[in-house]
Amino acid sequence: MAGSNTYQNYRHQADACHAYQIAKKNGIPESNIILLAYDDIAHSYSNPFKGKIFNKPNGPDVYEGCKISYRGRDVTRNNFLKVLTGDTSAPGPVLKSTADDRVFVYYADHGGVGILGVPSGAGGYIHASDVNKALETMHSKGMYKELLFYVEACESGSIFKGLLKAPNVVAVTAANARESSWGYYCPPMDKVNGKSLGSCLGDEFSIRWMEDSDVANFKSETVKQQITKVTGLVKKSHVQQFGDDSTIGGEVIGKFEGGSGSVNTSMVLPEEDSIHSAVNSRDIEVHLAYYEMHRAETLEVKRAKQQNLASVLAKRTAADDKFMRIAVQAVGGDKSRAKAMIDDDLEALEDVDCHARTLQVVADSCGPFDDYTMRYSRLFANLCNRRVSPSITFDDAIKEVCSLKPDVVI
Repeated sequence: MAGSNTYQNYRHQADACHAYQIAKKNGIPESNIILLAYDDIAHSYSNPFKGKIFNKPNGPDVYEGCKISYRGRDVTRNNFLKVLTGDTSAPGPVLKSTADDRVFVYYADHGGVGILGVPSGAGGYIHASDVNKALETMHSKGMYKELLFYVEACESGSIFKGLLKAPNVVAVTAANARESSWGYYCPPMDKVNGKSLGSCLGDEFSIRWMEDSDVANFKSETVKQQITKVTGLVKKSHVQQFGDDSTIGGEVIGKFEGGSGSVNTSMVLPEEDSIHSAVNSRDIEVHLAYYEMHRAETLEVKRAKQQNLASVLAKRTAADDKFMRIAVQAVGGDKSRAKAMIDDDLEALEDVDCHARTLQVVADSCGPFDDYTMRYSRLFANLCNRRVSPSITFDDAIKEVCSLKPDVVI
């Protein structure tokens, strides 16, 4: 699943289609591959290569032959969970796997503490409790023998830490519970045949596991070897692993990412010095707006792009102010403590029910989370983890602040 839309999030659909191509090339029947992607990138007016998507500079087109099962507003939380759990009320294909099958799940998008995103306009987000409950449901229904789950998202370690209970599952995340993941092949390294695409082409963790799979021997490289290799190659965040890998770790990657296993002969090598193309995922919107201004060829266009950059920064400042006001209200007016609730690290979600319920209040009262405001999921995780009494809620603070006009200051 690619959990985003809009051209500035090009990289997630590029990642997802690359993953599709790997599975198909290595023997998994297309009937056994289910892809959820908004599909607004390949034919976007911003795309200089209409009908094509690239996951690396001067790389192959990963969109050709990438068959999307759920697109547009069907790329939702509910449909993702229905696909995983084999719920045939979904409007498209769902997993029909059995207790004899191995299942590989790959997800790429924005995230926050305990949440994964879905495309803007498709409604809501996916909570860590949803993901882990779905895995437990899959196990109870006999839907896998072993399951391998790769997640590309900010703070994605929080999705599984202390929460993964389903047996025979190994989950690997791009980042721990306290840090962002990183976009890769970003401007100025976003060129194909000399043309700038104007967006990041991939994500660091994702391109590392996929560029390894592009050249790996699927009959001999093990899951553990790939995880170890990728963990060493990812420099900007800390790859995390969850679940017991004593059995799955020894399986060859061809049993998950391919069919019976194959030997790859088409070498698609990583770009040299690509580390300089990495951008913190939280800052990619700003990075792209800056490069649009930087690349403008006329004064008129440059001024328009400057205004766009200013608008992006102003929107972020407004969001920062709003969530700071919520934090201050929630802790009784103590600004230093409020700042700690926003900034302090946490190892894991301790009160999952409180976190999930409070985020729903935020979404209902303040509007949906976006690519940037998902970072404030950490605020509510810290508030829930540290509340003095189980009876304390933060609803009033959230509702009061979000009912105010933007220029009202508490």
